[in-house]
Amino acid sequence: MSQTRDEAQHNDGGTEVEEERPEGASLVEDEVGRLAAKVLELEARLRTVSAAYRQKQEEIESTKRRLEDRASMQEEIRRGEVVASLFDPVENLHRSLEASKGLPAEQGLRMVYQQFMGALQKLGLEEVPGAGAPFDPSLHEAIATMPVDDAEQDNVVQSVFSAGYRIGKRLIRPARVVIGSYTPPVAEA
Repeated sequence: MSQTRDEAQHNDGGTEVEEERPEGASLVEDEVGRLAAKVLELEARLRTVSAAYRQKQEEIESTKRRLEDRASMQEEIRRGEVVASLFDPVENLHRSLEASKGLPAEQGLRMVYQQFMGALQKLGLEEVPGAGAPFDPSLHEAIATMPVDDAEQDNVVQSVFSAGYRIGKRLIRPARVVIGSYTPPVAEA
């Protein structure tokens, strides 16, 4: 008694009849279900491993940045030490240059001084802002104050006694300066 597909789904009472399955069909369905579960498990493991890999990559990049920053800081310190060791002789040369103004040796001293300063600038030496700059205690050493008539000149560097220098953020020597001190005029009564 062979039924067509439509006949197998509906008998004469209109109710559904269970379709006959070939032998081993439930084994195939069970195997498909087991493999689908295995695929889901492997996908979850892959997501976990991928997340861990990304986290390790981020940690490596962070460590790399920290090491680069530390190496940069060490390089700046090393340059600062080199410049600091040469600074006193260069400053003495500068004083000699100032003392020799108008003498025949002045031009030769000026050339030597400029060569030294050029070499030091290549190492990153910068002069601290001087006259006209706002007083900054992290860059300037106030050796005196002088009265000023303009309120805008209050706490502003008026003159530089000796220049200050830095390499990057590292101060080699503060500028020794005279700063303005404004006192408002007293009104007559």
